[in-house]
Amino acid sequence: MSMGSCAKAPDGSDIICVTIGDDQLQATVTTFGACLKDLRLKNVDYPLVLGFKEVEAYVTNGAYMGAVVGRNANRIAHGQCVLQGQPLALTMGAHDQHQLHGGPQGSSFRNWQLVSVTANQLMLKDTLPHGHMGFPGQLTVQISYTVEHNVLDVKIEARTDQATLCNFALHNYFNLDNTLTLNDHYLCIAADTYLPTDVGGIPLGHEANLANTDKDYRQLKSLDGLAQRLPLDHNFCINDYTGKLKPVALLQSRRSGVSMQLFSTEAGLQVYDAAYMKVSAQQTLHGRSYQAYSALALEPQGWPNAANEGAFPSVVLHPTDRYSQHTQFIFNTQAQ
Repeated sequence: MSMGSCAKAPDGSDIICVTIGDDQLQATVTTFGACLKDLRLKNVDYPLVLGFKEVEAYVTNGAYMGAVVGRNANRIAHGQCVLQGQPLALTMGAHDQHQLHGGPQGSSFRNWQLVSVTANQLMLKDTLPHGHMGFPGQLTVQISYTVEHNVLDVKIEARTDQATLCNFALHNYFNLDNTLTLNDHYLCIAADTYLPTDVGGIPLGHEANLANTDKDYRQLKSLDGLAQRLPLDHNFCINDYTGKLKPVALLQSRRSGVSMQLFSTEAGLQVYDAAYMKVSAQQTLHGRSYQAYSALALEPQGWPNAANEGAFPSVVLHPTDRYSQHTQFIFNTQAQ
């Protein structure tokens, strides 16, 4: 375990960087945005996630690399919805058509407080005030990152003092072979349906069958050729959703032999092919530029725009309830 203050947040507070883990897996997390900055697996000499080299870069993290996004991940159409009969006007970025990831000062642009740290676990917390980004209710949120051998285990819990929207997501971009392309990656998702969207990324309001579409990942399928298709940035509706931890996706590189199993409690998995990624080489963890299709974002979360869709699983959190999300990433290597 290593820890240090490595930069200043815009509010003047110290951004702290912590590395936890053991001889199998090591995770580096920064308090700003609760971001997973780096992830290293034994006998694999490169990062498994995209990240910035310097911690200061997370302050303007437009691609949300490694961030914990909230209080409501993904899009809310035109930044408007009705909650318990009250219309909400949510804060949006200057050029945004919809609210994205909890607004321009959402949880990924706040400096979380370090609660505790041990050799293999750290806990962070934040309090989003009532009215923050237009959302009602003071929301207290806590996240734990735990490394156990080849498993990265992440738990997010939150409570509110009045009804609000609460839907956090881990926004990590994975590349399992250091090529910074997805050509040798294969993906499988435990979803029979997905949510078609309009050009602004807002779901049309219904599930569609994945059969006979280019988004059908029910069986392990190559990601080679993503660049020749329309950008992939869609919610996959997880089969037999119960709120219990279950396998939702498998990503593997045939080139490196590294595979990642993703387990989650969430109703949806947003899959984004990084079609708009652009980070210069001097800024990146890899020391090479991040371009379109250089990694795959797999984001367990509630369904996009659920606040405006009564038929979608609810993302409303009441004071009598506790929000709880549990996600696990399990890494393995196979002999070449």
